[in-house]
Amino acid sequence: MRKPLQFAWEVYTKKFEKVLLLMLFTTLPLLILHNFITNYIYVVTPVTFGASVGDIYYGLITILLFIYGQVPYIRFLYAEYKGGEASFRDAIYHFLVNGFTVFVFACIVSILTSIGFILLILPGILFLSILFPIPYVAIFEEKSVWKSWKEGWNIGKRHFWKIAILLTLTGLLEFLLGIYVTVQIFNMTPSYAAQIITQIVINIIIYPFIVFLMAAFTIKWREALTILSVEEERGKNAEPLSS
Repeated sequence: MRKPLQFAWEVYTKKFEKVLLLMLFTTLPLLILHNFITNYIYVVTPVTFGASVGDIYYGLITILLFIYGQVPYIRFLYAEYKGGEASFRDAIYHFLVNGFTVFVFACIVSILTSIGFILLILPGILFLSILFPIPYVAIFEEKSVWKSWKEGWNIGKRHFWKIAILLTLTGLLEFLLGIYVTVQIFNMTPSYAAQIITQIVINIIIYPFIVFLMAAFTIKWREALTILSVEEERGKNAEPLSS
């Protein structure tokens, strides 16, 4: 894949009707669940040294649902890339059935990443960036994450900084846009429900494109890694030149 950004944008815009259905049937329920759980956690967790323990749980749950919620979009984009018709049913199937191992994996990664962020910010980014491509490879190949960790790990190590920058930039963009829109809504109405609904709508619109973009880059990096492995294998098998 030569132009991941262009391909991700084309899939997002040209298949927007199906993407919208995926938003409504997968991302929206997860966002509602996220909002309900995190609000409850902030109510019951204490505040220590000016910071709420709920912040830790908030980060953990956010990362968990972020990773798990990618499954249908990864499958959707990959089907489009392979030349087939991207199927809504196929994407939902992988989300509900094959996505179980991704959910378990997301639980582990969210815990490790949250611990990394508690200790220092860099270890959290390190864990997340290196492990991030593993579920992508798993969904591409229709395998469990445990059978895909080695290839995903290699991609994560080789493109650590690129993944970290992409995640940081897209996350920062979504965060700043959310703040701007929330301030505008607050100027019109003090309704907390209106602010929550607006934030959910922003996340629903932006999140699928972020996943498409990451999936497109992962495809590109995976192809480059495959070519590199073939060239290395040829070099090993090549007969030495006679003197």
